[in-house]
Amino acid sequence: MLVAITLLAVMAVIGWRALDSLTRGRERLIDHDARLDALKVLYGQLQADCEHLANPTLLQGSPVEIGQNRVLLVRDRRDEGQPPAWQALSYQLDGNTLVRVAAPPVSNRAALQSSLLALRQGGGNDAQVRRVLGNVDGMSARAWVEPGGWQADSNRIRNVLFSGNAASAVQASEAGAAVPNTAVRAVELTILARMGDGDAPRQFQKICMSGL
Repeated sequence: MLVAITLLAVMAVIGWRALDSLTRGRERLIDHDARLDALKVLYGQLQADCEHLANPTLLQGSPVEIGQNRVLLVRDRRDEGQPPAWQALSYQLDGNTLVRVAAPPVSNRAALQSSLLALRQGGGNDAQVRRVLGNVDGMSARAWVEPGGWQADSNRIRNVLFSGNAASAVQASEAGAAVPNTAVRAVELTILARMGDGDAPRQFQKICMSGL
């Protein structure tokens, strides 16, 4: 009888551990799927922003600015019933969370410069901050600028757009028309993210084509 009771107790423990393992595995799978869904939303939003990058000549400046753990974009806004406008926005890290910070649309360059300055300093009180992806350990970005190719430095991006030469010794002015046949054709975002608690960081890359 004692042996039978012992065997039943052992079987109960084994059964409980199996059930606990299945439950944990299911929860881990649900969490992984939720993070993949968030990654897809990030890619979709970034693609939409890149497709509406502002024209450098009309902007009289570069629509892409790259910094440490941050990329600033200036996009066109064509909302129904509203006049054409520009919107400055940023994808940046807030701790271990990737956020999209969007300034209100503006209709002139002076207001746009104020928006960009506020974004460089964190966003400002009137910016819309949206959490996009958690458990991010790092991010970087670069832009494909014709004819200079991939550029990860904001000064080089401006030089290609406004002087046609990324290696120009003199920083290009952001006033006037961009050099003909130059354009930001794509933006690449690279992030290091954990897809589950305790997982090692994995690298994810997304290249978004612009509408320019």
